Amino acid sequence: MTPYSILIVSPLVFALVVLVGNAVVRNIFTIIFVIGLSALSLGNIALFSISSELHLSHLFHNLFILLDIIVLFYFLWRGVVSKHSLVIILALLQIVLYGVVITLSPKLISSDILVDQISSIMYLVINMVGGIIIVYALKYIESEEFSRLKKNGFIAMLFFFLAVMNFIVSTNNIEIFFLLFELTTLCSYILIGYRNDEVSVKNALKALWMNQIGGVAILVALLVSILQYDTVYFNILIRIIDVNYLLPIVFLAIAAFVKGASIPFDKWLIGAMVAPTPVSAILHSATMVKIAPYLMLKLAPAMSGFVSITVTLIGTFVFFAATLIALSKDYFKEILGYSTIALLALMMSLAAIGTPEAITACILLIMFHAVSKALLFLQAGILEKNFHLKYVNDINGLVNHSKLVVFFIIVGFASLTLPPFGVFIGKFMAIESISKELLMHPLYVFALIFLALGSVVMTLLYFKVVAKLFAKDVDLKLPHVEISKFYTIPSFLLLILLFIGIAISFEREFLSSAQIIVPLVLILLIPILFSTLLFKNAHRVKEYNCGEKDGLKLGMYYFYLTERTTKSISAVSIIGLLILIIGVLL
Repeated sequence: MTPYSILIVSPLVFALVVLVGNAVVRNIFTIIFVIGLSALSLGNIALFSISSELHLSHLFHNLFILLDIIVLFYFLWRGVVSKHSLVIILALLQIVLYGVVITLSPKLISSDILVDQISSIMYLVINMVGGIIIVYALKYIESEEFSRLKKNGFIAMLFFFLAVMNFIVSTNNIEIFFLLFELTTLCSYILIGYRNDEVSVKNALKALWMNQIGGVAILVALLVSILQYDTVYFNILIRIIDVNYLLPIVFLAIAAFVKGASIPFDKWLIGAMVAPTPVSAILHSATMVKIAPYLMLKLAPAMSGFVSITVTLIGTFVFFAATLIALSKDYFKEILGYSTIALLALMMSLAAIGTPEAITACILLIMFHAVSKALLFLQAGILEKNFHLKYVNDINGLVNHSKLVVFFIIVGFASLTLPPFGVFIGKFMAIESISKELLMHPLYVFALIFLALGSVVMTLLYFKVVAKLFAKDVDLKLPHVEISKFYTIPSFLLLILLFIGIAISFEREFLSSAQIIVPLVLILLIPILFSTLLFKNAHRVKEYNCGEKDGLKLGMYYFYLTERTTKSISAVSIIGLLILIIGVLL
């Protein structure tokens, strides 16, 4: 068997294995299997650099059609049971469109599986980062009030998610891509609603209907591709497409914006925060939303002119707007969520530009954002489980109670915003890439402005959170708890990956030794000085008025956006998407 087929099939088989057995056996086998997946992903990069192609038999195609029909009718059934009109309408629309697609028989055929360098990089992200999150989930899920079968089922579903993701980055067939796109929607729906309370079910349905919009967009792209270009394959479509008729590319790009939770589709990803924290971690880093930049990278060779400029402008605007919204939030996971939306939009913008430098920047952001965001979400889970903290406003002086968690949070946020980490390098390369495009078209100046402003606001996010970690409050009483090794070891592994990224940056000459050493020293030194020398004996005590304490809120921690402003941001994004569609039609 080829490495990619093992990466697709083995998680499916293992998902069935972990459904049975006690926690100890499940944990041991899961750790061994995750190590194996990671090693295979690394081996695929090192040993199998040549692209792999495979054409699947009619039996597989018929099986995929059957699975697609089952999934679509399941969505319809959930909509009927939940009495959710949007889910019902979108499911019916997809059923009709899919019926038309499968009745049309395109003549131009190609390989159903096409594994290239980008696929191999995605395997690393999916299996290494996703595997580390699953190890973390082994302990996390035991603290939930679920039955043994449901706890094991949670781990099994995460492995199923990895299998689907490995497949989706391997396929060259848009029909199969649609099935896998819908399966990721199914996974997210089940995992977001896993606690089965009212809020979880409501947010799971929101994720379902919003992602169905992406499914409709793919089916429209398929219909246009079949009718206009007589093919359902990415490589053929990209090779023969008329630059004056990029409608299939535009609808596939819209599907990417939906899956990447780009504004105005952001509510489904933010709503996913009600799920157990490993779900948020794996959605934001290794699965689901990473389909968005990956799909844009697939489409990049066909993007040009109006489409490229418009997608770049939409993406950079969302990058700025999402970071601005994040700065106004207090819920820790919501801050992480909007920073994910921002960086995903930037990745898609870079893919749309399509130059070698922009593609490299996009890939760097995909890889290192995954590690950074996984590290931060794992700490969010520790804050919730061990300290019962969810809001930035409540983490005053956390350094006095858990220096290790504070250290991970500081490094996690620094790795998203500051040198010498990979995300900073990716953003710096993005500025260079967009600046070069200014010579071709003056509209890129707006993209450059959005990128610069968004980068500044994202840096403010770092200081907003870090300042609260060291703000001592004598009224804060946190329990003394022992943090499980199942929590700390995955965090250390992600930390190692971050520093391996720095080493690779030095080897590839993205940064000099001075550009690496000086920022690292400052990142580590300033928090130490802050907690040990500066304000060492200073504590914040809330004021007394008539014997009662006043609440104290410091302006540096808060940036308020009115509802009118957030609606305006969504409106601008919607207008941008409409311009993209209408501009191609005209």
